[in-house]
Amino acid sequence: MFANKKLITNLVFNIGKVEKQTLEAMRDGRIEQEPAITDRLLGVMEHVLNDKTTAGVRWTVKTLTDRGRGSQENEFGADFLAALELSVEGYRIAKGFLAQSKRIEPSQTFSSEEFSRLKEQCEKMLSHSSASFVFLYSQQSGIVVVPAIEVLAARNCNPHELISKPMKKFYQEHFECFIGDPNIRSANPQALEELRNRYEARRLVILHGYNEHEPVQLSMF
Repeated sequence: MFANKKLITNLVFNIGKVEKQTLEAMRDGRIEQEPAITDRLLGVMEHVLNDKTTAGVRWTVKTLTDRGRGSQENEFGADFLAALELSVEGYRIAKGFLAQSKRIEPSQTFSSEEFSRLKEQCEKMLSHSSASFVFLYSQQSGIVVVPAIEVLAARNCNPHELISKPMKKFYQEHFECFIGDPNIRSANPQALEELRNRYEARRLVILHGYNEHEPVQLSMF
């Protein structure tokens, strides 16, 4: 992303709100299992950013979830695919990343079977894109992000022991273009489901930003 510090700061602030509201729901016991936490995370992201303006950039957010056609969990390498599209002031970027999620506290035991399963999921994601990550949901540590490649290289352990970034820092680097795969993009509405299927992800979230003073083509929504 171009050096628009006001835009990035505002976006990261909103990502902080998304994390805070998701963690509050976890701590209150309103959501407990990983799929429900991920759904809440993406739902809050849509609520916080959709149709909002930050630093002159207006955002639309689209989420798409597997329709449950008898799919088993092991068919999916990623819990969600996140795509970012930004078109503003002559600048255009389209990229994304894959994410698997785990609810685990730093103090918990993570069995060798669980770690082997996580490695398999990471290997599957990495077969599609090097921009693959694991989101760890924790009441103690908040939401932190571990590179999938780090999981593959590690011994059996609690994934909190691996190199990670707080979610806000991860998204800051994503918005600044240090993180993201330019091959993860969607050109039209019909491609949304195909995109999710191609990358074998349960859910898809697309963030689209555009200059509010310019005409915008949101055919993808």
